Amino acid sequence: MKSILLSLLCCMALNTVAQQPIDYYNSQAYRAHERGDKAEAAKCFLLYLQEPQRRGMTQAQQDSLYQADRRVYDQAAVNAIYLFYSVNDMDGVMKALPYGRRTSKGISNVYIAGMEACKEKGMNDLWMELLKEAIVRCPQNPQFSDRLIEYYQSKKGNMAEAYAEMDKLIAANPQNADAWYAKGVLYFNVDENNTEARNCFSKAIALDEDNGYACAGMGSTYLQDVILLRRQGQFSLVFSGSDQKVKQSSYNKELAEVQTYYFNARTYLEMSRRLLPDKYDVWGTPLLECYKMLKQKDKYDQLYKEMNEE
Repeated sequence: MKSILLSLLCCMALNTVAQQPIDYYNSQAYRAHERGDKAEAAKCFLLYLQEPQRRGMTQAQQDSLYQADRRVYDQAAVNAIYLFYSVNDMDGVMKALPYGRRTSKGISNVYIAGMEACKEKGMNDLWMELLKEAIVRCPQNPQFSDRLIEYYQSKKGNMAEAYAEMDKLIAANPQNADAWYAKGVLYFNVDENNTEARNCFSKAIALDEDNGYACAGMGSTYLQDVILLRRQGQFSLVFSGSDQKVKQSSYNKELAEVQTYYFNARTYLEMSRRLLPDKYDVWGTPLLECYKMLKQKDKYDQLYKEMNEE
């Protein structure tokens, strides 16, 4: 008798679930959010995403349903991840992450939350997987390429792996300017290979002429050229600070050569300034150096004043 009653109760429960509209939990999520209950809203958004599978739909049926109402499902996934993250429920973030990774909008926040959850749980391989995926899918968000740069700069002994991974990212999306920029930064910072760095930065600029970071990188390579040449003993007259009157002609010749590097650097740094007017940390100090070496005192004073007013 008890087994019959239990079977009847199970059937009633299944029928109740089946009778609920497919978007029941989605509407419940918005009601919970209106009440200010973020945790409950996140839970309901996740239940909405999981509902087709719970109803026993085949994968083909689930995919068809998802495609038919993709905008709503994408928004629910982004909402779930954001809300779980906002209440510091990293387990919830991880459960909603597979749904979030298939979205097409709002994906930057999906990857940021997912990477933080991986970091907290010590899931390093998935963290790197998400980071590389984010660089390909979020080309307008430089923070992902910056994180990859920081990661590989901390592992200077294995740059062959770093460049191989960069090449994979570029192959996955050859039109991704940020991937080219990231590779250029590694050549510049780690290897001090300005020729290869300029090649990468120029490709990034060709793909995205508004990429102020790549412009700053390009300008900085010319300033680094001067540093590397000085290590080799060149430009000793210009940078010695001694009395140049005795060797004025030699000094002038050397200064003219040095200034060609600063002319090139200034061109790209001013482009970066125009594209990133508030990012003094990106172009400010090197551009001041250019104005100083090119004897442009008015521009130097004006920029110096701007930077110190901030």
